[in-house]
Amino acid sequence: MEILFVGKEWKFKNALKEELFRYVQADSIKYINTFDISFKPKEDTLIITNTKSYPLVTRIISTLTNQTPVIKENLLVPQKAKYSENSFSVKINNYEINVILLENKLPEIFIISPSFEKINVFNFDKESAQMFLEPIFSARKINYTIIENEGGFVEIFTEPLNTKIKKEILQAIPFSIFGNIFEHIIKTLPPKKITFAESCTGGLLASTLTKYSGASECFEGSVVTYANRIKHEWLGVEEYTLEKYGAVSEQTVKEMLLGALEISKADYAIAVSGIAGPTGGTPNKPVGTVYIGVANPKELKVELHHFKGDRNYIQYQAMMNGIRMFINLAKLYSKEINEFD
Repeated sequence: MEILFVGKEWKFKNALKEELFRYVQADSIKYINTFDISFKPKEDTLIITNTKSYPLVTRIISTLTNQTPVIKENLLVPQKAKYSENSFSVKINNYEINVILLENKLPEIFIISPSFEKINVFNFDKESAQMFLEPIFSARKINYTIIENEGGFVEIFTEPLNTKIKKEILQAIPFSIFGNIFEHIIKTLPPKKITFAESCTGGLLASTLTKYSGASECFEGSVVTYANRIKHEWLGVEEYTLEKYGAVSEQTVKEMLLGALEISKADYAIAVSGIAGPTGGTPNKPVGTVYIGVANPKELKVELHHFKGDRNYIQYQAMMNGIRMFINLAKLYSKEINEFD
């Protein structure tokens, strides 16, 4: 499927595009300033318009399909189009063309992107996971792609799987989670709670978790302690610790974890402190140096990482590694085979 953005500003409307890409996948993406009668689709196409470009696109699509544009439910659409609020779909040369008006919220999308199953595998490297799962997939001729992601765990992408196959996968590798990992946390962690103490990630963990409905069932709050003074005053990190070891240190992250658990009364905490760059690095602690810790009232673990990439990518890697460490500490895998019954 091709996604076609009509209008100059679409290159910069990142928040709306991020929401769109949560639901659709594209083989190709194009940005065009204007739309004209020369449009000839070579595959199913999703056309993204705004208030300014929508009327012109609709009239041209109507002309190409030999239809009259009419008003239906306050929306201009080709006369015989399938439509809903701010979205319509027609056929051109046997390809489905779905035009949507994307302003403040995502309308119904008639083109269904090829769906896939995502399996997150923990405590196995890529080669080991493939060795255990290859017989299951080969026996059923299931195509799959396996990668090791930025969080240090394995992701497998396949066609949608039925309940029987999911059970077989969990029997082969019980350290697995199906689907979106943040939604899995929201679904399986309650009634227990999680909190975050974030420095270099600036609230990314909290922001990402709360994008998903139901987050309040396992998350009541967290802190972003960027300055040393705030680490000390809010989390109780000792001034001696900050002076001797620095904010980016195993000792500081340990105290951030304990402080976060104390003030939140949560069952689990993730803490992150590091140097996301592009400035702030030193010979001993270059850009990309990040300490990540997880804890519950009985256990605590801190890892040192040296990430590569720009500031945003370093922050993302820190977040995903924190999630991996938490999943392993809480043993929050899809262990219950019966959950797929």
